[in-house]
Amino acid sequence: MALCRAGTFAYVLTARQLGKSSLMVQTAYTLSKEGCCCASVDLTILGTHSTSASEWYLSLLENLEEELELKTDTLEWWEDHAHLAVSYRFIKFFREVVMSEVTTSVVIFFDEIDSTLKLPFSDDFFAAIRALYNARAQEPQLK
Repeated sequence: MALCRAGTFAYVLTARQLGKSSLMVQTAYTLSKEGCCCASVDLTILGTHSTSASEWYLSLLENLEEELELKTDTLEWWEDHAHLAVSYRFIKFFREVVMSEVTTSVVIFFDEIDSTLKLPFSDDFFAAIRALYNARAQEPQLK
């Protein structure tokens, strides 16, 4: 929990059925009570085999739209930026939408990350997360 409060990238890796999801739920609950805006995304619901990268990222962002109670129409925003690569659109959505609409700290939990192993674009997804995290040094609103 201290890592989340400090805005530090953190992950919990262990075998199945050892309480990772329960820890995530408890942490999100506690952080929410402290005024932090939290979202939890179960990556298994986004699909793996027949899902295109665009569909997968859009589904993820629509999930975040609901969880973070964003006002922006994610589908409309996504389609307006269709000329951009999907991982860049993902990053741009955080910069333009999430950071402008959410005024408190944001913590996003990704559950079941092993479901991304079969995705041909999983490296791009994790690179985008790393890019957002690294950008915090130059873009204060991302802290």
